[in-house]
Amino acid sequence: MDPKIIKWAFKLAERNVGPQYRACSLGWQPKIKQADLNKPWARYLVATDTATRNPVAYTMFRFDLDYGRSVLYCYELQVASEFQRKGLGAFMMKALERMAQHFSMERVVLTVLKNNEDGMRFYQRLGYEIDEMSPGKEEDAAYEIMSKAMF
Repeated sequence: MDPKIIKWAFKLAERNVGPQYRACSLGWQPKIKQADLNKPWARYLVATDTATRNPVAYTMFRFDLDYGRSVLYCYELQVASEFQRKGLGAFMMKALERMAQHFSMERVVLTVLKNNEDGMRFYQRLGYEIDEMSPGKEEDAAYEIMSKAMF
């Protein structure tokens, strides 16, 4: 991935979810986030503004085995604030779902912070539910794992 895109993705994540991480037990850990964005297994789907060709949204994902299930794991979905609530995030999640179906993945899985109420509602509207592997029932868990069956 182009290092400029990684740098942009980090800044977007810091703007979008940094405050929520800081407000929960996980805290915002910029070095860890930077390392995560540079993982060799990371796959990216980046949306660009047609007028400026500048990136405006991205999702970082991987194909994985999760507790014996073949899954497409969405690690990040970030949309620039001026492009939110216009269908772009839903469009990108649908693209991930199509990829998962194409490669016969059982589920699309993702993690969302419990204090990200907008994110929780967004994923629920798209048909995602709390996954059986989610630690969310534990009082101290700062996040939920959500998933959606692909077939």
